[in-house]
Amino acid sequence: MKKFTLFMIVLLTILVYNPTELMADAANMVFAPGGNVKVINSEFIKMKNEQIYITVCEDKCKYKVEYTFVNTGDEQTVLMGFPNSKRIMGRQAETVYGINDFLAFEGTSKLEVFRKDKENQDDKIVKSLYECFEVHFKKGETKHITNTYSQEYVNPYRDNFEVTYILTTGASWKGTIDTISVFIDSEIPFNQIAPRTAYFHEIYEENGEIKLETTTRYRGLSITPYNYNIEQGIYKMTFTDIEPDFDIVIGKPKLFLGVKASSEMEDKNGRYSIKNIIDERPETAWVEGKKDSGINEFITINMSDYIESDRIEDDYIPGMYKIQKIGIINGYAKDEKTYKENNRVKRLRLEFKNGLTESKFLIYKLKDMMDMQYIEFNKLILLDEIEITILDVYKGSKWDDTCISEIKIFPVIE
Repeated sequence: MKKFTLFMIVLLTILVYNPTELMADAANMVFAPGGNVKVINSEFIKMKNEQIYITVCEDKCKYKVEYTFVNTGDEQTVLMGFPNSKRIMGRQAETVYGINDFLAFEGTSKLEVFRKDKENQDDKIVKSLYECFEVHFKKGETKHITNTYSQEYVNPYRDNFEVTYILTTGASWKGTIDTISVFIDSEIPFNQIAPRTAYFHEIYEENGEIKLETTTRYRGLSITPYNYNIEQGIYKMTFTDIEPDFDIVIGKPKLFLGVKASSEMEDKNGRYSIKNIIDERPETAWVEGKKDSGINEFITINMSDYIESDRIEDDYIPGMYKIQKIGIINGYAKDEKTYKENNRVKRLRLEFKNGLTESKFLIYKLKDMMDMQYIEFNKLILLDEIEITILDVYKGSKWDDTCISEIKIFPVIE
C-alpha cells in the first residue's frame, strides 16, 4: 500500500500541475463505481505484458496499446480508466481535450467508453477527467485489452513539440510487468526529422565595430529513454520484469525542409504537388505547370529553423546548414514507362543563399536515369535556401511536362 500511496501522490501532482501533457497507460488505474472518483489498487489484477505502438505525425501522435491482464483472484468486474483533461475555450465554449479519439477493445470487441469528471474542480481552468470502460474477469482469466487514441503535441519550450507516454502508472498493478515493448515509427518522411546541426549567425555593432556571433543548435527527432534500437526506421525498446519508474518522451523538431515552386500542374488530388519532392517516395513527382517544357521554372527549398534575437526586438535569426551534397531522382520515376513518357531535367542551375554573402551558382548536368544521382561539393556550403532552376530537358515520348521525383539534402551533423 505504501507504493500505491506514493503512486497516487505522483499521479495527482501530474494532474494538477501538468494537465495539458497528461498521458497515462490506459487501464493502469481502477475506479470504484459511483459518483465519487476513488482510485483503488487492484489487488489481484496483474499486467503481464504491454505493447506500445506510437506513430509520429505532423500535428499529433497516434497510439495503439495492447495489454495482457491476468486475474489472480476471484471473478470480478473492474472499471478501468484513462486520465484525460479538458478545457473550455473561446466564446463558443469549444471543449479541448488532452487526448482524443479514445477507444477500448477486448480482443476484437469494442467496449463502451464513458467519461467521468474528477470532483471538486470548479475553480480549475483545465479539468481532469477519465475515459472509463469495464472489463469482466473470471477467476484466473487472462484478458487482452487494446486502447487507441491520439494526442496533439504540447509546446513547452516554444520551438520544441513534445508528447509523453507515462509508464510509471504501471506500478499500480500487482507485481512487476513481465515485458514492455515499445515501437515508434513516423508518418513524416525521415529527411524532415533527421538529425542536423543549425548555425545561427547574428551580426551586431559594438563600439562602432561590426561583429559576428555564431551559435549552433542540434535538431532531430528525440526519444527518451535513449536505450533504443532502430530497425528499418522503427525505434524499438524492450523492458523485462519491470515496475517502471520512467516515462517515454518524444520530441518532434520543426520540419527540416519547406518547399515551393514557380508552378505545378493542376490536379484536384494534388498528385503533382511540389511536396512530392521531399516525401521519400520516388513513385510520386513534382510536375511543372507551364504549357511548354518548363524551361526557367524553379523550385525553392528553405531550411526551416530560427532563433529569437537578443539584440533586436521581435526579430528572428534564420538557421543555416552546412551542406555536403544533394541527391536528385530525375523525372517521374513511378515506372520506366512513365519516366520515358515525360520530360526529365537535363541541365539545372543551383543557387545557394545564406543572407551573409552573395549567392553562389552552380550549373550541373543530370544523367538521364531513374536512380538517385548526387551533386557533391568540394567544400561545405553554408546556406538556408536553395533555388533550383530548369535550364534544359530530355524530351518525353508522350508529354511535354518536366518532372522531378525526389530531392534530398545532406546536412553536416556536429
